[in-house]
Amino acid sequence: MSLIELILTEAEFVAQQCPKPSDSVLEQAIDGSLTGIVTYIKLANGQYHTLSRYEEDEWVFPSSKGTKASRANALKLNFAIISDAQMKRMAKWVLWNKMKEGLAVASLKTALSHINKYFQWVLSTDTTAAHGLTAFTSNAYVKFVNTLTLKRKGETKPLAKGTKAYKFLTLEDLYRYCKAFDFVKEHPWSDSSASEQAGMVGEIHKVARNKPKTPIIPDEVLIPLSQFTKSYLDRADEILVLAKQKESLLLRDSCIFWLLLATGMRIHEVLGIKRDAYRPDTKDDITYYYIETVSEKKHTGLAEWIAPEIATKAIDILGRLSAPLQEQLERDLVKAQASSDHAEVHRLKEISGHICLSKSKKTNKISLLSGITITERRLPNLCKQIGSDWNLSAHQFRRTFANYAVHSELGDLRALKEHFKHWSITMTALYAFNDELDADLFEELLREKYLVEEEIKQDWFELDTPIMGGALADNIKKVREDGEQLEIFGSRKEMARAYSSSIPIRSMGTGWCTNDECICGQPDTCESGIVDKRHLPYWEDLLVQQMELMHLDDIGEAGRESARKGMERCEKVLSSLGIDVEAMKQKISQREKIEVPNV
Repeated sequence: MSLIELILTEAEFVAQQCPKPSDSVLEQAIDGSLTGIVTYIKLANGQYHTLSRYEEDEWVFPSSKGTKASRANALKLNFAIISDAQMKRMAKWVLWNKMKEGLAVASLKTALSHINKYFQWVLSTDTTAAHGLTAFTSNAYVKFVNTLTLKRKGETKPLAKGTKAYKFLTLEDLYRYCKAFDFVKEHPWSDSSASEQAGMVGEIHKVARNKPKTPIIPDEVLIPLSQFTKSYLDRADEILVLAKQKESLLLRDSCIFWLLLATGMRIHEVLGIKRDAYRPDTKDDITYYYIETVSEKKHTGLAEWIAPEIATKAIDILGRLSAPLQEQLERDLVKAQASSDHAEVHRLKEISGHICLSKSKKTNKISLLSGITITERRLPNLCKQIGSDWNLSAHQFRRTFANYAVHSELGDLRALKEHFKHWSITMTALYAFNDELDADLFEELLREKYLVEEEIKQDWFELDTPIMGGALADNIKKVREDGEQLEIFGSRKEMARAYSSSIPIRSMGTGWCTNDECICGQPDTCESGIVDKRHLPYWEDLLVQQMELMHLDDIGEAGRESARKGMERCEKVLSSLGIDVEAMKQKISQREKIEVPNV
């Protein structure tokens, strides 16, 4: 094809563009007759330059679809690597659908690589090729992938669970998009998922959507509770000197509150903490702590949790509170040993050194504080102190912790973020390389991460949810307004799951990025970016900054012009999210004592 033939007028381009996926288009994809332009560049004069067509074996993407550091080869999909004609047609159809859904080029290349490797495995035996995609052959592929290894730094290791999951997602993609092809016979694992097959989250992920969930402590309860209990930790020295029983009990309960909230421990694990049972560690100028305690979930009985400094402060205070009880315990131990009361000696030795000791009013014996007492009496009493009727219990803290930690990792602006920021920095790496850390908590965090991400993505597909950004945001808007698509999936929730299941998200502060390799930092204009109402606080703060800059006398014309453009950018985003910008500027003016600048 000559260069002249590649240049098209708008009318020619519309006529030759590859049609969007539909049942009739699918029939053409199956028989190999589907044609049309798939990638192009729009020229300044309004004409179009064709880069590649559906029927070609190589699809070339414009540089704008990659990052600034992308090499030319990173902007190409080469279907010639697939030798079988029908398999090549399936690969093209899967990639075309994913492309129309807004998947980034790097992710498309990864998907093609996994499809090709799967087809190579299929073609390695005549039997597998003849059977096609079935539950039986899918199970065989799982077993094969589990035998694969990777060599790094001279060491041979099995594939990571995440890598396996992406390989298994390929089979789900083939089933989702290519059910009409003869090769695809049935779902690869109807009662499971790619993540479960890879061993990422186990049974807990499969039942997560249908399982009754432990409630998350709502912010309107958690924030005043945190403020109330933190005030007791701050006054610990004074309370310990006065030694008033009511105040001392509230101080003890406040410490337990913070250990539950800031670590994700179960109540029996908090009650199993001993004096000085933590150690500091510093990485990249950030200090965090490991707390060791007993856990019924570990065969050794001991496990570690990552914790912020406030948790270690709570341990120290509880140690001081329990010091008189520890002294009595040691006296009782001497007496038990003298009387050869072996059962009592054993009992006292087991609880010696713990920070959550208590004394029975009836028997005057020292014992560990009861988890039932904390859950049924002391935690509800904390709620009474702030005038709340929330039915607070110990098991709610674990999921609340997971939810806050995940929101912190995703860059969400939430109260108490400083107590969870260490998770976004260290959680994945530390849990990957430390077998002593509580694996169940990590699985809880992963489950919560899936739930939170699914909630975020489902919001994007709701008609009344304002979103803005680049091409992906525009595609989502089109999909959610498509009545035919909604009818196919049955509900907007299921449609959101189907379209967003393979979209990764990470926080850019001012928005979400769905391209793992993107570094532009401008989700409001990037083709892979999405901004939703969760980011309003960021954009309001940016607007305040620009308003302040506009009133500075020493920034020169260039600085003033930059501030003006910044104002326009903020106003565009805020308006797209349904905000009355002029009203917001007036509120900012009154609150910050800044005049609204004339732009």
